[in-house]
Amino acid sequence: MTFTAELRRLLASVRPYRGRLALGIVLMGLVAVADGAIALLFVPLVDRVLELAPPDSRLPLLTLRPWNLTLYLDAFFPSSIQHVWTVFAVSLVVLFLVKGAADFLGNLSIQYVGHAAVTDLRNRIYAKLICQPIGFFARHSTGRLMSATISDIERVRSALSEWLADFFRQSFTLVVLVVVLFLLDWKLALGSLVFLPLVVVPISRLGRRIRLSVYSSQSRLAELSKILQETISGNRVVKAFSMEPFEIRKFRETARRLLRENMRWVRAYAATAPVMQLLGAIVVALVVLYARDQIRYGLMTKGVLIAFTYALFRVYEPVKRLGMIYHQFQQGLGATTQAFRLLELPEEVIEQPGARPLPPFSRVIEFDDVSFAYEGGPPILQHINLTVCAGEVIAIVGLSGAGKTTLVNLLPRFHDPTSGVVRIDGHDLREVTLRSLRDQIAIVTQETILFHDTVWNNICYGRPDLPEARVVAAAKAALAHDFIQQLPQGYQTLLGERGQSLSGGQRQRLAIARALLKDSPILILDEATSELDAESERLVQQALATLMAGRTVFVIAHRLSTVRRADRILVLDGGSIRESGTHAELLARGGTYARLYELQFADDAAGVAARPEPQ
Repeated sequence: MTFTAELRRLLASVRPYRGRLALGIVLMGLVAVADGAIALLFVPLVDRVLELAPPDSRLPLLTLRPWNLTLYLDAFFPSSIQHVWTVFAVSLVVLFLVKGAADFLGNLSIQYVGHAAVTDLRNRIYAKLICQPIGFFARHSTGRLMSATISDIERVRSALSEWLADFFRQSFTLVVLVVVLFLLDWKLALGSLVFLPLVVVPISRLGRRIRLSVYSSQSRLAELSKILQETISGNRVVKAFSMEPFEIRKFRETARRLLRENMRWVRAYAATAPVMQLLGAIVVALVVLYARDQIRYGLMTKGVLIAFTYALFRVYEPVKRLGMIYHQFQQGLGATTQAFRLLELPEEVIEQPGARPLPPFSRVIEFDDVSFAYEGGPPILQHINLTVCAGEVIAIVGLSGAGKTTLVNLLPRFHDPTSGVVRIDGHDLREVTLRSLRDQIAIVTQETILFHDTVWNNICYGRPDLPEARVVAAAKAALAHDFIQQLPQGYQTLLGERGQSLSGGQRQRLAIARALLKDSPILILDEATSELDAESERLVQQALATLMAGRTVFVIAHRLSTVRRADRILVLDGGSIRESGTHAELLARGGTYARLYELQFADDAAGVAARPEPQ
């Protein structure tokens, strides 16, 4: 994509604030006009004040020229304040007041536009990420996504707020000062500005290099974020294996690569200022040589020379600043490449036009010849046919990779079947709204997710205004109320990240309380007790018994002892249902389930036998 197209896409984010932006642009134009007037004020300053010439002694060549401000000042000011010192002082103060006020208000207006636009852009990226399918997060590292949402967008913030305001200020200033130069001496102005292409061409080439280098440096920064996120969240593993030196070395090597990428665009960026300074020195030297003869023959006054030199210096300043702004926008575009790619992603599931709310579940869940495979991968599920009546407890067992979690993930539409149909009470899940579907499903997983928030907000999750009696009742039913009361601030205790300050059993019971409070008719338990000790498991099983009462439940478990009381047990193998029946029926059949049960029982017995007797 070309620079112009990318810039247009970036600037489209300020469109909702075009009214405030227009006001800022007008005010920046007023700043430029004030700058031009200040430059012109040097003519009467030198020719009338410093030279101490009488008010009406003007060179014939200058009498009709617009920069001779005394022509206008004499007409508009009464004789009591016609003294040239007073006129000059008042004019200077007024111009700087106007310029300062316009600069402040204009900069404030444009900065607001930039900050608001970047806030909207970051919100859109977050909303896009949060609506991606489960598989998306398996393919993209958390650190890279965090970098795109926070670090990359921060570069855009400086481009759209600080540098956008400066762009309009410098652009208008450049135009006004060029006009001033031509008013003062158009021949000298043409000769001075002919050198501009010598700067513009290398600046544009440097800009392209900067954009590519910044994109690479943002990728390196994302690698750092990924390493940081992984080592902080997995710090126990790092310490258990004494891998601190290894992780430090890996971080330093990535940081060095980031440094090299950063220095590439820094070198290109730093080359602009010396080029501009050298060019300015050459042009001023030529102007002085030309003006020497003009003044000698009376074709130019000293005031015009001083005003022209001042305006010329001021012209090259906007050119230099615009070059830097161009580089900053190149940096912004390089940083946002990944961010805009995220915005172009399709969302998790596009609801069909006219999708209707799913009525409250009351009868049956059906899997009709359902198959599933991840994009470009082998089949995970093959020709699943299953009917589950309301109130049934269905246990799903099988070896790792058999497709157990994938099967239950089709219910809340974390994935859609590759072929076949999943129905609830006869409604194809693809034809109902996601909100109405997921409101009827509660999930408790092996990996309990708690947020860095209070116990209360973790149980309520998004509904902090629920009646206290309901929240406490859910906690009591989940056998969590007693340990919550023992926390420093009770229900208002702030949990650490992922609830690491609690034990596994306590975290699991909070998750059960959250599911109880949701009060959904369909419940999915995905290895909800697999990592708990015996005492914690006993408490969690009691809480789960309360949670399961009166609900349709899908239980995934490796421990076969936890599924014996299920109404029906499904044995998945190779993505297909190989066996189905009660615990007793499957044991009597002597098939896959019986072998799994015997193996697990033998392993448990061996573990007990191998345990040393207490001394």
